[in-house]
Formats: sequence, structure tokens, C-alpha cells
Amino acid sequence: MFQKLIVYVFCLFYTGVNVMAQTSWLPNVRNTEKSIRLLACKYAGAELKACKEIDGSSGWDVRIEQSPLGESTVYQFIFTAREDMQDAGVAVAFDRYGWTSDNYVMIPASVYNGNRQRIVYREYATGLDKSDYNRRDLALTSNPIPQLSPDFGSKSRLEVNVSNTATPAIVWLERAKGTGTILLTDQGIERDNRVIDHALIVEETLDRSVASFVISAPGVRSRKPEFIGFSKSPDRGISVKKGDEIVIRITEVKFPCQNVPELLARFVQERKSHVKSDPPRNLMPLSEVLTRMEKNIDERYYQGEQGEYYCPENANWMSYGWIGGLINTYPMLAIGDAEHLQRVKNTFDFALPRAKGKSGYYYDILAANGEPMNRDAAVHYPGVGLTRRNGDVLYWMVKQFMLLKAQGRADAIDAAWESDVRKLADAFVDTWKRESTWGNYIHVETGDVAVYNTTSGAMAVAGLALASVYYDDTRYLDIARQAAADYYANFALVGFTSGACGDILQNADSETAIALTTSLVTLYELTGEETYLRQAQDLAHLCATWTVSFSYRLPSETPLAKLGANLTGAVWASTQNKHGAPGFCTQSGDALFKLYRATRNELYAELLRDIIHAHAEGVQPNGKITERLTYCDADSRGSRGDGGKTGWTETNGALMALEIPGIYVRTDIDSLYVFDHVEAEIVKRNKKQLVLRLTNPTAYDAVVTVLAEDAEQAARPLGDNAFLRWTDKVMVESGRTVNYKLKIN
Repeated sequence: MFQKLIVYVFCLFYTGVNVMAQTSWLPNVRNTEKSIRLLACKYAGAELKACKEIDGSSGWDVRIEQSPLGESTVYQFIFTAREDMQDAGVAVAFDRYGWTSDNYVMIPASVYNGNRQRIVYREYATGLDKSDYNRRDLALTSNPIPQLSPDFGSKSRLEVNVSNTATPAIVWLERAKGTGTILLTDQGIERDNRVIDHALIVEETLDRSVASFVISAPGVRSRKPEFIGFSKSPDRGISVKKGDEIVIRITEVKFPCQNVPELLARFVQERKSHVKSDPPRNLMPLSEVLTRMEKNIDERYYQGEQGEYYCPENANWMSYGWIGGLINTYPMLAIGDAEHLQRVKNTFDFALPRAKGKSGYYYDILAANGEPMNRDAAVHYPGVGLTRRNGDVLYWMVKQFMLLKAQGRADAIDAAWESDVRKLADAFVDTWKRESTWGNYIHVETGDVAVYNTTSGAMAVAGLALASVYYDDTRYLDIARQAAADYYANFALVGFTSGACGDILQNADSETAIALTTSLVTLYELTGEETYLRQAQDLAHLCATWTVSFSYRLPSETPLAKLGANLTGAVWASTQNKHGAPGFCTQSGDALFKLYRATRNELYAELLRDIIHAHAEGVQPNGKITERLTYCDADSRGSRGDGGKTGWTETNGALMALEIPGIYVRTDIDSLYVFDHVEAEIVKRNKKQLVLRLTNPTAYDAVVTVLAEDAEQAARPLGDNAFLRWTDKVMVESGRTVNYKLKIN
């Protein structure tokens, strides 16, 4: 049980302290015996004018309720105004002495490794300056974002509010001390029937020997982070009357921790422990999602003079990889009929022989006239291609070849396609042998690295691994292993992955995180080596930091608030773009299911279930969906983009419906997990069968896929295209309940 301890501020922290006002969040007087300060704040607009430790002469009384439990302590700081005040606020600061800039700081979806990156000012989707190309010594580079300064001796402070985060938390690792700390808090304080978000602030001294981690109410940022860069902050202090209360509730978790993977593993365990999320809403069965997304993809089929093909974007060009090019063909092949097979064949015939360099790599865009088209970085530096795009093409093309063979349609595979894809695999091998990296961008004609750094090639690891099987060539697996080891070592050190997107620079992003997770799971399934399973779990924990863990309360006038949307499970894109989206770009997240199946750790299942349900929150009445599902005040706050459509969220919705079973059952231990928008329970069993009861609370009829297996079956690799073997399908009409008998082998 919690043992609650109630103390008053004056007797616990502040007796005998000489308190002075200041405009920094750092302690005015260093005191290594005191780790928590309670602060009275005064603002002029969005500028902090005074920050004073609360004492007997302050305008606030404070009562502290403290509940320790193991390595966690839940604090409730109740600030009561002793007088009327204007432009006011309060804060709690956790101070760390013996600090160093080598320590790791993370705020979910907003700050990774303190965001201590080189900052340049570039327009949206223009890539780096020409002077940054072909530089092996290039530091990781971002557009302006909240950051702790990478420059020793410079001012170092970052400020975000809870709308800028996937979980209201500040997380850090003190490497030399071998300790990790997680501060979890609430969304904010309620005034006038709306929530004013807390601010999450980190500030370091010039010599980096002291750091303060601050949670303030109301949250007042001196600058407002935007889609790119910053704007004038709208945040302000508040007016309080004598007797008004402000409550800041914080859970502090302190634990032994040696490295970033350990830190993130603990974060995954704790991310939902402080703020309890509402249960996900059962809105639309996966079978209905699949029907709607397939229809959307079919509407993107383009018929032109030079060819016919599935367009991934809202334009008539072929965009390779990334946002769906040669990926949205996968669910169309899965339909299994002649019409869609022909459409996919037409797409491959148009895309694979064109827009290809001598090296075997592809340019980013193929125009409808059959010629490569420069876009994003390539507009400013022609001849380069995003490494990530090529990695996606390799992985998804080999996977689709395997799908066709598994469907018994191997005769549909054109030898020219196989040759083109093998040349792409060879290009990845050749570049790695020369450079020991794939960089962020490659020179498409030569195969040389054009922009260094990042994990942009993360998906190529899985692509090469699958290619080693398909083409029976061990070289591909050897290089996949080398690249995986390099990427993992880099992640384990800096605590993030990057390089996925052509519209940002080298910011941390969620897309390479899920790509590397998938690649490590693929290596585990092919080799059986437990190291890859452990590393895949570490990357899955990183994915969780990008995924919303709580029910953010939006202003009541916003569209998503009017819908009653629960944004738990929305996935943030990157530290530049600062918005949530329905799912991963562009994957189902089946690697998380495979991890759950292999480890029985329900945290992976819960994470995936949340993502699946958040996707349905983004589906509009007309069946369209966009890449916006967000509460961040930097971009599309409270919107799902009604009236618009986005190709990659159509594709990932279809992939989720295909690659994730609606219900997973372990027949040997009578357990199940429901991913679909239905309710299920085991109501009876005997030696021969197990009976499930399924209820469909949604407005749509459901066809629920059930994967049932015992321990022996679960120990085998699931592999790719496994959905073809899932033959248990349960029809449940809207609002109805049915029983379904599963045979036990």
C-alpha cells in the first residue's frame, strides 16, 4: 500500500535558505542536499520575469502529499494563493548536481538525447545546403527545434508543453551515476472548463554541472515550437484570487540504469502508470477498414499514355517507397483476384524498369511521362535519392514476390522484375562494402553516399534478409547483419533513429524506429538468434515513445473533441513535423505482434492495439483518411483533416487489417488478446475444442480473423505473409454476439 506523507513546504525544503528572484529555472544557490524546489513564477507576456523559491513571504502556501512505492514516489503539490495575483504561475523543479552534457534526456516525441544537434535554417522539404553533401564528418543536422545546446558554455534551455509530447514525461539517464529517472505528470490544470497544459522544461548551467527539470503550471513557453522553427508564444501566466489552488501531480521513478535501452524499457513499463487512459473506442472492425482502404487505393489507380499504376500520393506520379509507392500494391495483391493482379503487374511494369540509376538504386519520383522527376532535396541537388525509399522498395518487392508464390501465382512474377530488384539488393551490398554505411541520401547513378549519418537504410536490413532467402544469396544476409549491428550500436548510444523522411532533415523520427524494429524481428525469425529478439524489443520501446499513451483533452470546440476522439495510439511523425498520425508510415506494426507472440509481454500487444484503434479514429464518414490525428498546437490541433485524403494512411490501415489477427488465442493456456474492434472471451473448453464468445459493438458487420495456436506452434517463426494461413474467420453482425468453436490440436 501507498504510505501517504503530508508535509508543509517550510519544514521540509526551505528552512534557512536565502531566497532570491531570478529569470532562470536553475537554482540560485546550489545545495546538493536539496533536490526539489517549489517555485512562484511571474510572467510578462510569455517571458519569465521572476522565479522565486516559495517561503514564508511568498504569495503561495504549499502542501505536499507524498506516497512512496518501491522505486516510485507520487507527489501532489497543492499551491494555495495567499493573495490576488496577476500573470502568475507555479512550478516544481527537480535539480541534479554532478550533471554532464553526456547524459541522455528524452521527452516523448519531442526531445531525444537533448536534441543536441547542429541547427541550420532550411525551408520545408528542401534538404541540406549543397555544402553539406559528400561530408563524412557532417554532424547530425536539424531545422530549429527545442534543444539543449550542443555548444559548451552556451545557454542551454528547452521548453515544450504537454501538447508537444506523446506522454507527459521527462526522462533522463545519468550515465556516470548509473541511474535513470522518469518524471510523469498530468496534462495540466483546469480553468474555465478547459485544460491549460503543463510546460516541461529542462535547463543546464553554462558549465553543464547542474540541470533542472521543471514542470510548471500554467505552462508558459517563451517560444512556441512550430511545424518548422518557432513563433511568438501565446502562453501566458494566469490571474488568481486569494484561496485559489493549483495542483501539480508528479510521479518520480528513480532506478539503477546503465544505458539507454534499459531506460526506455523502464519507460515502457511506466508510461501509462500516472495518467490513466480511457479504454480505446471500438469504432470500425478491421474487415470494414480493409474494405474502405482497398477502395481508396483502387481510386488511386492511374491510366496514362506511358503506363498504368497505383499512385501513392494525391498526384499522378509514382513515388518510390516511403509514403506508399510499391507498398500499396501489397494489399491489392492480397485480394487474390485476376483484376487486381493485373493492376499490380501494370504498376511493376511501369515502375521497376524506370527511374533507375546505373548503380541499381531508384530516384525518388517517376513522373507520368515515364521520366524521373526531382522533388524535395533532389530539386536543389539533382541526382540524389533518399536511402529510405530504396530500402522500402527492396523489402516490399521481395515480400510481394514471396506473397505471389505463397498464393500459388509464381507464374505471374516477371523475371525482369526479379532482375531489377536483385540489382537494387546488389547496390546496397556494393555501397556498404565501399562505405560501411548507406547514409541519408545516395547518388543514384554511382551508388556513393551523398549525405552521411542517420538510420535511413533501416528497412534495407529486412529487405536484404528476405532477399538472401528469395535469391539464395548469403551475401545479402551478411551485409544485413553488419548494418543491423551498426544501426543498433548507434541507437543504443544516442537513443533515437533518424533519416526516414524527405521533408525533414536529420531529426529523430518514428518511421526509422519501426523500420529497424521490423528488420531486427526479421533477422530473428530467419536466424533464430536471441540477440536480435532482445534488440528488437529495445527498438519497440523506442517506438512506444512516439505513440500517444493517454487521452489528451482537447478544447471542446475542436473537431476531434466534438467527435469524442480518443487519441491514445496516435503515432507522432518526427521532432520536426510535430503531429500525430494514424499509425506508422508505412507499416502495419506487425513486428510488435511478433514480439508479443515470442515474449508473451502484453505491453507490445497493448501498444499495437492502441495504434490499430487510433487509426479508426482517423477514418472519415466517406471512408477517407489523412495523416493528421493530432492535439499538438504546432500543427492541425484537434483535427483529423476532414475533407482530405492521404495515401500512406490508407495503405497502413489495409496492412493492419491483413497482417494483424483480430484475436490471438493461445489454446494451451486459455488466453486471448483482442486487437480488433470487438469484445471476446473464452466461455468453454474441453480436450477437443475451445469456445469463444464474440460481441460486435460497432455500427458495422465484422469478419474477425482468429489466430489460435499452442506453445509449440507459437515457438515457430511466424514469417511474412502469414495471414494466408489464418483460416478461422468469424462473421459477427453489428450489435450481435456469437459463439465460435475452435478446434484444439
